[in-house]
Amino acid sequence: MSVQNGDEWAPRKNIIIIGSGWAGSTLETSLDETKYSLTVISPETTTPCTPLLASAACGLYDFNIVETPIRHTIKKIKFVKARVESIGFKAKSVKCIPCFDDLSVKDFTLDYDIVVIAPGSTNHTFNTPRVSEHALFLRNARDAMKIASRIQDCFEKASIPGLTDTQKRCLLHFVIVGAGPTGVEVSSELSDLFSTSYASLYPHLKPYVSIAIHEDYAMSSFTKRNRVEGDCLHTKEMGRINAGLVICATGNKSTDLEDSLPVKKTPRNPRILTDSFLRVYSPDSELLDGVYAIGDAADVENACLPTTAEVACQKAKYLAKALNVAVKEEFQYQQAAIVACLGQNDGVVSGKTDYSGAQAWIAWRSKNFLWTRTWRQKVLIVVGWVLNLVTGRAIAQFAPR
Repeated sequence: MSVQNGDEWAPRKNIIIIGSGWAGSTLETSLDETKYSLTVISPETTTPCTPLLASAACGLYDFNIVETPIRHTIKKIKFVKARVESIGFKAKSVKCIPCFDDLSVKDFTLDYDIVVIAPGSTNHTFNTPRVSEHALFLRNARDAMKIASRIQDCFEKASIPGLTDTQKRCLLHFVIVGAGPTGVEVSSELSDLFSTSYASLYPHLKPYVSIAIHEDYAMSSFTKRNRVEGDCLHTKEMGRINAGLVICATGNKSTDLEDSLPVKKTPRNPRILTDSFLRVYSPDSELLDGVYAIGDAADVENACLPTTAEVACQKAKYLAKALNVAVKEEFQYQQAAIVACLGQNDGVVSGKTDYSGAQAWIAWRSKNFLWTRTWRQKVLIVVGWVLNLVTGRAIAQFAPR
């Protein structure tokens, strides 16, 4: 297909976007489809609204609210549910593996004019034995469902007659490993859940409930003798810690695709290195033709930007504008105010010591509202707030195990 460019007709360029997270989804909805033919390749068919996941896991929102489908009727976007195995930068092609084992097609190749690498990141487990098997993570709606189900199971187990006080305390001790934004938000939402809905449903268990946050070092200092088990975790500093639930929120690490690409990387916590126009370097520090990288997988030279949704979205919006209208300005990240919830209708805002308590809590809820991507989600969130205020959290409507 071609588009008119002045007095001439020019073919639309093929853009392949690798990844459907905040960076990829923001980019694909912002690009001009009259100029580009868009293809999104990802093993996930939805984009999670990560700021709402902790709330959904604790019964505040329906799980359908916290993710947005990649396929929609607003724009003409080709979506392929597959994993990118490699990128041929000279041939301008990507080799993919379908996310289905029962197909006769085992791999395929797609050509591109421009490729945007945005596979996101994965859970950083520090190679801790059994952490993937026994700990829970919080990266998408499926993870939130698992946490919700496990919390309810812990309370139901602790309600079985004949258990000792010690056994009840072990079952109702909830451990979050990682004191970053995710860890703090999860602990705050758990605190609200336990002090409201669960305090009414399980009044006999209220004295046994506890929440603990362990810094990342508790995970990074594990040795071969230390591990996570089904009912406890072991740390070098504290030994055995009994717990009904361990949530791992220890940050991000690079994906297999990112690790395998022959491109220039940042020296520490390797990420794809880009220039200030988000273009990718070869190992020899030459710019690769038509190759960009955004989101958690990439960092701008001399910038050391965090792996957050705010950074990913700003990069995606900048790149979309640069490709749509060929702007000359370099990318400049603008740090938004960081709002954190402390539970019990309390919160803090970075840089504003006089802006705390209920005001900060309202700002935090409002920011989560603004992070949603569709009007349907915004309306459902408001409905959820009203229903929770009138009837309490819908904790009995968790997904089947």
